Amino acid sequence: MISSFLHPLTLGISLNFSLEPLWHDTGIPLALMGMFIVFFALIFISMFISRLPHIMAVLDKYLPQAEQLLNPPKPREGEISDEVIAVIAAAVSEALGKPHRIIHTRELTSRDMAWPQQGRWQIQTSHIPQK
Repeated sequence: MISSFLHPLTLGISLNFSLEPLWHDTGIPLALMGMFIVFFALIFISMFISRLPHIMAVLDKYLPQAEQLLNPPKPREGEISDEVIAVIAAAVSEALGKPHRIIHTRELTSRDMAWPQQGRWQIQTSHIPQK
């Protein structure tokens, strides 16, 4: 059985194997050029990222509004920020099913919270714990 594998098969096919195509247009020189381009691009990207803080410092001199966009003014004491008002408007619109406009906002005081606190107290004390 092993001896049958050692005999060459004659099917009339001749194979010519050569490493010569690897050295022409589509072989190793093309692969090396591709690797060179990739490494050059990676070096360029890493140099750009390392210089980015300096580039941003120069841009801040010519574009001072960019700092104002990144750091918006803080709302005054007792005021609600625009972002919170936008979230409240979205929540109201979602809850009611149609868009609404917020006209006035203010923080609740302890006087405003008296009725809800009393209601919670009554609900929580209405049950007698069993021993």
